[in-house]
Amino acid sequence: MAEAEAVAAPASAAGMTADERHWLLRRLHSLSGIIPIGGFLFFHFFENAFVLKGGAMWWKETEFTRNLPFQIAVEAFVLWIPILYHAIYGLVITATAQPNDYPYERNYQYTLQRITGILAFLFIGFHVISTRGLYYAAGIETNYLRMHNFMMNPLILTTYLVGVLACVYHLTNGIFTFTITWGIAVGPRAQTLVNRACVALFIIMAIAGVAILLAFRAPA
Repeated sequence: MAEAEAVAAPASAAGMTADERHWLLRRLHSLSGIIPIGGFLFFHFFENAFVLKGGAMWWKETEFTRNLPFQIAVEAFVLWIPILYHAIYGLVITATAQPNDYPYERNYQYTLQRITGILAFLFIGFHVISTRGLYYAAGIETNYLRMHNFMMNPLILTTYLVGVLACVYHLTNGIFTFTITWGIAVGPRAQTLVNRACVALFIIMAIAGVAILLAFRAPA
């Protein structure tokens, strides 16, 4: 999710300068973090929250996503390609950005954004390979018992806790920087209010995420 920067649209798509290409790619990077990646994370939280009502309810309510038509194509275009682009260009931003590019009070949030971006990417890779990847490769369905066994393993549980919290911070702080990058939150007062709202959203989603993971530890 892109950090704030001066907004100056390129004159045309053809014959772009390096700065103009960077402008466009950063906005695509910013947009991909919100749509579709952020939207899917909200949906993923929503559907998995049914586990708070028990494993049987969770399995029933997640049936829709397990039976999507053209599932591999949908996942590739909605998730895998946007995530890969967002991660790769995020690394480019990290490698080329200078600390002075951002106000002093935002430096710590910028640093956390970059760290959580790397952690989130590694976690998503682990999560996808150990669930959807195994299903496509060997037909192993990630049912409640499998998730329960995951969460009963201290190492895997810790991985999920760190990964989920990294994803949540990266998204919620990214929403804040998205509003600056796209000129939605203009001025110090608006940016302060949006930042506080995003911090509150992080706290709510973090609590919900931990509760969902721990709910998988209940006996089937």
